[in-house]
Amino acid sequence: MSEGSDDGRRAPPALDQFGMPIKGGAAPQRRRVRRSGSGSGTDGSGGSGRGGAADEPDTREQEATQQKVVFGVFAAMLVGITVLQKIGYGPDGAIIPVILPIALVALAVGVLFARPVFRPERAILYLAVVVTSALSTVLFTRTFSISSIGLYFLLYLPFLVAFDTTQETYRRCLMLFSNLMLGFAVIVWIQHAIQFTIGWQYWPDLDELVPSAYLVPEFLYIQPIQFGMKYMKPSGITFLEVSFISQFITLALIIELLFLHRMMRAVFLGATLFATFAGTGLALLLVALPIVFTRMNIRTFVTVLATAFIALFVALQLQWFDMVANRMGEFQKQGTSGSSRFVEPLDRVRRALLEPSAIFSGVGPGQIERGGNTFWWPIVKAVVEYGLIQGLLLYAFLLFSMFDRTPSRPFAIILILWYSFEGTLLTPLNPIALVMMSSMFILRDTPAPARRARSGAAAAATPATA
Repeated sequence: MSEGSDDGRRAPPALDQFGMPIKGGAAPQRRRVRRSGSGSGTDGSGGSGRGGAADEPDTREQEATQQKVVFGVFAAMLVGITVLQKIGYGPDGAIIPVILPIALVALAVGVLFARPVFRPERAILYLAVVVTSALSTVLFTRTFSISSIGLYFLLYLPFLVAFDTTQETYRRCLMLFSNLMLGFAVIVWIQHAIQFTIGWQYWPDLDELVPSAYLVPEFLYIQPIQFGMKYMKPSGITFLEVSFISQFITLALIIELLFLHRMMRAVFLGATLFATFAGTGLALLLVALPIVFTRMNIRTFVTVLATAFIALFVALQLQWFDMVANRMGEFQKQGTSGSSRFVEPLDRVRRALLEPSAIFSGVGPGQIERGGNTFWWPIVKAVVEYGLIQGLLLYAFLLFSMFDRTPSRPFAIILILWYSFEGTLLTPLNPIALVMMSSMFILRDTPAPARRARSGAAAAATPATA
């Protein structure tokens, strides 16, 4: 080896004329080797590498904090939409459910501390809805409700907020929802145990425990399983009525089948769905099953199918279908639940569109028929009160927001179907549920997996870069 070598090895010491090593003879070369090593770092690459390594933990910590904030936003909205579902505040006739301010505050905190993503397409569509609805109201309607149109614009404002997120964070949020609904499913069975032993009158009753000024009105909190029966449908204590807890249990069941694959929990949630004796949750499940089945593996599909046959057999033995069969004939009877949910909304849209002006204007915000048992779908209320163009713009805004880089398109489809046929335009829990379970999550772009190299050397290098 030459004395000037910079490969880091120790050179042999210099010798004097008697063959003895000269003291300090190798020192200059050792210094030269050290200078060579340090010099390689002064070109900027070494320093930047150390800086990048130091910055990387901070970046990871910041990213983890942002994802925790997104999870916290979801958790706050989840508590508001379930535990506090019956609670509201405001003047008589205009009580606002607390889920709306909770959602607005939670999303505002998320904007401040997480990583919000601005989507100009959402903003443009939202402004189109607001401007056209406001203009048609001011120019073409004589009577309208300021509070109704104000609530309308405020209630759909959260669809503009979205956060950069990961599949892991989205899965954590859905798991929290399913776990909470598992707890409410237990409450349903406890309510049954109470009414079958000492009577449903001993259920905790929020209508009696909370002043009426702080309760959301116009919902049937306690209703019999069948007219004239002494047994009631359990509503989970905190839900507005049994239809809502059955729908939320169905959503949790769908989450288990689509994402979490915890079959024992899915079976328990399915059994609880039957125990609510509510048709809306079961209808949602029947609509969602074709979508769910396309995402299942063979093992899960066989398990679900076998469980469904067992549930069908048990339901027949318990005469469950006899107790709910009379609901099937309601479609032909005006004023019944089945007719008011599916027949009368379609007939109201048909009658509204007979007027040529219905293309661009409606009867006015808050002016659709109220009272009775009529259940107006969101699109029906939007078209009748604001006009056909405004109703179509609203759905264009909702659909774009729901499918805008969503973590799960199948689940977004199910949520849209649920909102469209079992939700209402100005009931906050329906649009807020769409926000917290789909539209507020913008799935970040992940790099495409590297193609498998053909050569042996490239194939060996691929795992190292993964």
